[in-house]
Amino acid sequence: MISSRTYTSQGLVLKYFPYKEADLILTVLTKQHGKLQAIAKGARKPQSKFSGHVEPLTVVDIQLAKGKSIETVTQVQTYKAYPSMYSDINKLANGIYISELIDQFTPDKEVNTKLFDTGIKVLDIISTSEEPDLSIRNFEFEVLKLSGFLPELYTCLKCGCEIIAGQHRYSVSSGGVICIDCSDIDNTLELSLATMKVLRYFNRHNITAEAAFKIKTETYNELKSLLIETIIFWLEKDLKSSQFIEHLKSIQKSYQRHDCII
Repeated sequence: MISSRTYTSQGLVLKYFPYKEADLILTVLTKQHGKLQAIAKGARKPQSKFSGHVEPLTVVDIQLAKGKSIETVTQVQTYKAYPSMYSDINKLANGIYISELIDQFTPDKEVNTKLFDTGIKVLDIISTSEEPDLSIRNFEFEVLKLSGFLPELYTCLKCGCEIIAGQHRYSVSSGGVICIDCSDIDNTLELSLATMKVLRYFNRHNITAEAAFKIKTETYNELKSLLIETIIFWLEKDLKSSQFIEHLKSIQKSYQRHDCII
């Protein structure tokens, strides 16, 4: 029988760091209890019962014992793993970016079942799709939405008028669309009609496989810039994994150009 000091949950391992000689401190987004830290004692030992079950980006069934300052992992079993991510640096970088987004936007022990389910969904897509970029942008929008930072997409934040089809501006600091009559070019981002349509689509629909949804390159670039700038504004910092992804892409493009010359 499980004692009242212990409880179980499904969780997504976001990250860990070494502690003492053989332990790990895990950060886990649990479905039933929110984000929490837990110590996995002896997890770094070669014969540990936790070995292979507490890697980042692993979905687990976990049993925890309550502690004064931190929970203790008593049992853990892999529910779903993503081996394809660990054999593909691009997939791994994207997966780590998702885990960092979740970690940064999620307060400790605040239950957000929809964020948990959406996070698993986008990891499923990243692990299987060759072109997951649009789904990642969709997830960025969902994180903002579920964290209380949903951009205003339907009325001008300055004059309150309804936004009609056309070219408008987007204010990161104000949190949404500024109509063309009220916009200040120096303090806003360009927002095309095509990008507006994608944002409104994200607001109405759950994450889907990218194969079912295609947009032009210029629209994608505008969308990405807008979402990244919004994330940086609310977090007051850039994400390390995002910087690494951009660095990785620049290296790959350089190699591709070199191959073309050869």
